[in-house]
Amino acid sequence: MANATGIGRLWSYRDLVRNLVAKDVKVRYMGAWLGFAWSMVNPLVITLMYLVIFTYVFPSSQPHFSLYLVTGIIHWILFNQVAVESTEALVSNAGLLKKIYFPRLLIPVARLLTNLMLWIGAIGVYIVVYPLLGGHFSLVQLAYPVYLGIYLVFLWGISLILCTLYVDFRDLKHLVEVAIQVLFWSTPIVYPFTRVPERLHTLMLMSPLVEFTRIFQNLFYLDKLPNLKLTAAFVGWTIIVTVLGLWLFNRRVSGLIERL
Repeated sequence: MANATGIGRLWSYRDLVRNLVAKDVKVRYMGAWLGFAWSMVNPLVITLMYLVIFTYVFPSSQPHFSLYLVTGIIHWILFNQVAVESTEALVSNAGLLKKIYFPRLLIPVARLLTNLMLWIGAIGVYIVVYPLLGGHFSLVQLAYPVYLGIYLVFLWGISLILCTLYVDFRDLKHLVEVAIQVLFWSTPIVYPFTRVPERLHTLMLMSPLVEFTRIFQNLFYLDKLPNLKLTAAFVGWTIIVTVLGLWLFNRRVSGLIERL
């Protein structure tokens, strides 16, 4: 009953969330001629760069490698955007937080929705070029919204942790940027997981991004539903990160204004 009341209370602030998202988008592209279209430029440039490098400079013998690569990168980009930009979510809204009261949890929610909104253009392009890369639409992909929804909950948990810690540790953003580079190359995006020596599998699986990437590769590259073990790991990581994020946020939010 208490949970239902809490969710209903947050829902009553939906107009505020909408305004926060609109503000973030407007500020980000203020004065830009192409405006919202820039949200697709960065993902496209990154994807094309890796395609050229791993198609012509370091060619792979893997069938439909471009499809494998783009599938991993397009979902990685969403994680990258959320992880980097969520760190400053609370600090950048310090003025608003000090002036009026509303559930502080809405700030990371709005930041996640902003990144999702900007990413939708990139995933739209991916769907258009999917058949050209060798992909085949099938009933398997009907499960994608479910897995994407779980992925978004995981990203929300990550944003809760990062924005909370950043209030007290301003070096965190730089550490996150370094960690993202390490995580990218330790995630099977530009190489298949099967090529990793078995002795390193346990170490790699300590990163949730490995499971998440393999989930989306299963759906779009292998054209099959992820097995139960992979799905359980996917859900398990999401629960752990989200619970940790909520606990940390709620524990430290009481003294938030003073620390901002």
